[in-house]
Amino acid sequence: MNIGYNWLKSYVDIACDLPTLCDKLTTAGIEVEGVEQKGTVPDGVVTAKILERKPHPDSDHMSVCRVFDGAEEIQVVCGAPNCDAGRIVPLAKIGTIFRSDEGEFKIKRSKLRGVESCGMMCSARELGLPGGHDGLLELPADQALGVPVAALFPGDATIEVEVTPNRPDWLSHFGIARDVACLLKTHAVMPEIKLPKVDQPETGDTLVTVEAPDLCPCYGARIIRGVKIQESPAWLRERLVSVGLRPINNVVDVTNFVMLELGQPLHAFDLGKLEGRRIVVRRACSGETIKTLDGVTRKLDTRHLVICDAARPMALAGVMGGENSGVSEATVDILLESALFDRSNIRATSRELGLSTDASYRYERGVDWDMCDRASARAAQLILETAGGRLSTELVKVSLPRPAEPVIRCRFDRIRSLIGIDLDNAGIADILKRLELKVAQVTDSECTVIAPLFRLDLEREADLAEEVARINGLDAIPVVPVKSSMVDTIRHDTYYRIQELREELLRFGLFECMHYSMVRETSALVDPRFTSGDLVRISNPLSLDLAVMRPSLMGEMLESVERNIARRNLSLGLFEIGRSFCKNPALFPEERLNVSLVLTGVKHPERFSDELNQCYDFYDLKGLVESLLSARKLADVDFAPAADARFAGHAALAVLIDGKVAGHLGELNAHYTAKWRTSHPVFMAELEVSALLAGRTLPEYLVPVSTYPATTRDVAFIKPAALTHAEVVAFMREAKLRNLEKIELFDLFADAETLGAGRESAAYRLTFRASDRTLTDDEVNKAFNRLRDKLAAELKVELR
Repeated sequence: MNIGYNWLKSYVDIACDLPTLCDKLTTAGIEVEGVEQKGTVPDGVVTAKILERKPHPDSDHMSVCRVFDGAEEIQVVCGAPNCDAGRIVPLAKIGTIFRSDEGEFKIKRSKLRGVESCGMMCSARELGLPGGHDGLLELPADQALGVPVAALFPGDATIEVEVTPNRPDWLSHFGIARDVACLLKTHAVMPEIKLPKVDQPETGDTLVTVEAPDLCPCYGARIIRGVKIQESPAWLRERLVSVGLRPINNVVDVTNFVMLELGQPLHAFDLGKLEGRRIVVRRACSGETIKTLDGVTRKLDTRHLVICDAARPMALAGVMGGENSGVSEATVDILLESALFDRSNIRATSRELGLSTDASYRYERGVDWDMCDRASARAAQLILETAGGRLSTELVKVSLPRPAEPVIRCRFDRIRSLIGIDLDNAGIADILKRLELKVAQVTDSECTVIAPLFRLDLEREADLAEEVARINGLDAIPVVPVKSSMVDTIRHDTYYRIQELREELLRFGLFECMHYSMVRETSALVDPRFTSGDLVRISNPLSLDLAVMRPSLMGEMLESVERNIARRNLSLGLFEIGRSFCKNPALFPEERLNVSLVLTGVKHPERFSDELNQCYDFYDLKGLVESLLSARKLADVDFAPAADARFAGHAALAVLIDGKVAGHLGELNAHYTAKWRTSHPVFMAELEVSALLAGRTLPEYLVPVSTYPATTRDVAFIKPAALTHAEVVAFMREAKLRNLEKIELFDLFADAETLGAGRESAAYRLTFRASDRTLTDDEVNKAFNRLRDKLAAELKVELR
């Protein structure tokens, strides 16, 4: 909301400077977001009289003028058409500096087409004042010479304030003036309204009909005949320009001015365009259309309220007028509308039609019931002043009974308790009275407060306490240390442990994804573990794309992979830590925190040093999960084959922590990626974060690094394919060979023709090292041969 500083001062005497006023408004809850200075005439511009005008010897459009500023005569070259002798105009003398967004411009002695010019005569726009740019600013003929023009045109400022939704009364200059008067302990003066008496009023019995009183509780209309549509006077244009509005014509400008002054939207109809000289306020018919002032034809239904004549809609009630009813240069008679409309209906209409206006913005938040008549009279007064004409009718009004003003009990002790300020009873009552609230039945302990209808936010005692604190000054609330003792509590550091998990994944080179927890149902059911009955549904979703809570992270992760592949970003390492929601067996929503990993494509971009592009495979994902678990220092971690519909049968594992399933990993089934433009398989893992954080951890201890050399032995054998690597390693560990440091699988080969079906060749490298000596070949061979014999005897493998 833009507030004109000079405009504001026309209602209230402001004794402080502008910065102080802005501080007071902000501390009182009317936050000032910015101040723009306007119309500050530079120093060095004085009033001067043109004594003589001669044509320029080398220009058809410029003149050479002799100008007197009260002290000396000056020669000035000027291109304005109205630089006639005898006029009094602003003169910028040598040395005057003009400042703008483009920088500074200094008036200097110069030659224009060979003729010396010692100053510049100015237009209104060059001085930052409202007005044109084509001609000089003409001052009154009796204006004294040599007077600084800045003294004649004091600068203005536009104050931009943020209006909270609960204070629609601040959407007007007089509404802001009320609070300014309260803060400065003075009075805001409402403009005096005087209308001529209607000598021979026209019959208005059938002028207004309201068929939807639930949506239009009050409608008032006046007819003014014989108006002349023309440009508004300078003071009116100046007021509108000061708050960023473009003047249109005198009648339209008056309706805008009164709306900004009093907060009541108004509309002027061209009476000659109203068929039957009638106004009918009704719900629109289904399929009915109206072409609004913005030139758009809009289709309506029965939810929309329209203002009609005897035949057709002429305006969208409270939003915008129709193109076929607006005021034009040919308008002679007008019907002035001032009405109240249902807030929720205007809000719904504005949203549905995508049409937001200054009027709808105010109606959505609420308009003062009592301002309807006053605004109509104020606008009629100004129209008669600026456009002429005569009142043809008194106010024709169709209205429901005036609503009762809220009556609120105000206990002084309760107010002091809520705001924490020790104000006496008289101080509290004084603030309430300065806010134009009626204070009655005052006792030593309480009073009764009657809130006016323009204060839609005052409903209960706590609202009064807020007003007292706001006007007294929020900075006056004392800072009191909290007197309490610290209670020992369990330190929950889950957030920091999740942050560590995130940082570990980032160190692995993965990119983090962040998706919405609300998804469309088809995305949620991508995970075959869930059915429609497992989903937690949103009762009032914003759209179908946000209709259910995701049961796992799988659906959105795959959508991210698909989007990247569609853009030819084929090498991906992604992760997300997020929450999933599904119904448990008791049909109550259950929330879990999961981490999902995805790998696909080549491990790194092509480089000249690479022999071939190495692609991610199942073991990269398994190694990534193992590294993640290892970083958590979990004591009991295992992997087991799993049947999971998400993954290909040959590459799917369950992750076990402390013997319980904590997640799965594997290569996605081909039907997920069949439509993607990639030949690379996609590998995915999803783990429960709670299991990662709650698992038993290994004790931390340090061991010295052996300074003695290691020795290795390789063992190769043919084994059944069903015998897993984990089982082989566990068997070797259980043999408890002394000084066995590491076991590595370095070769795996399977060929049905060579080895037979269901058999594969595996080769392991065993590393031996002692911490206190160099091992001999004999002791290493002895331990190694014992292990070979146990493998052949107990695992039934065929040694090679």
